[in-house]
Amino acid sequence: MRIILDISSNTTKNDDDYVKIMLDELKKVDTGKHEIIIKGQLFQEAGKNIVMTHEHFDFMYQYSHKLGYDCTASVFDKESLAFLLKYEIPFVKIANNPDLYWLIDEIPRGIRVIFSSHVNDANNYYGYCSPTITKIVSIPEYPAKVDQYTTYTKWVSDHTEGLALFKLHEPSLWEKHYKLKDSTGLDAGTWAITPEELREIL
Repeated sequence: MRIILDISSNTTKNDDDYVKIMLDELKKVDTGKHEIIIKGQLFQEAGKNIVMTHEHFDFMYQYSHKLGYDCTASVFDKESLAFLLKYEIPFVKIANNPDLYWLIDEIPRGIRVIFSSHVNDANNYYGYCSPTITKIVSIPEYPAKVDQYTTYTKWVSDHTEGLALFKLHEPSLWEKHYKLKDSTGLDAGTWAITPEELREIL
């Protein structure tokens, strides 16, 4: 299984030492059973969200690789995409927002793309029949309920609490917000998972 752990600057506060602790704690519980990819979020502005600095992403990228993890990011604008493409990445992530899907057309051919979508939308979104483009189900509520995920649940961005959705559907591609017990901020709610919780499936 491929696990994508979303680490946002709302959680790290652009503190390199904190993201280092987050990754070190992950490494302690990781048995190597599953592939784990670390994912940041890159944007120039997004409401109350804390902008991840390029320097902080670079630290997260470099330290992830030091521990043996691939690292990439969700991008929310063309400038952030251009910055991300300077790195060797497993894919580019596009968030669950149809207003951002145009960014897929800006990504060079051959680079893998994962985009999040509601269960019932974007099934035939134009042009997205490429083998390098993967749609995963995402319910844009925090927390979401397990019964909201009704189809396409083998590839899922999980905004529910705990591991209930994971255990029910056993997805092959599973994205989840990641935090520590003492994490605070917009992305450290009950839908985010801690190393202690991850231990059960790793």
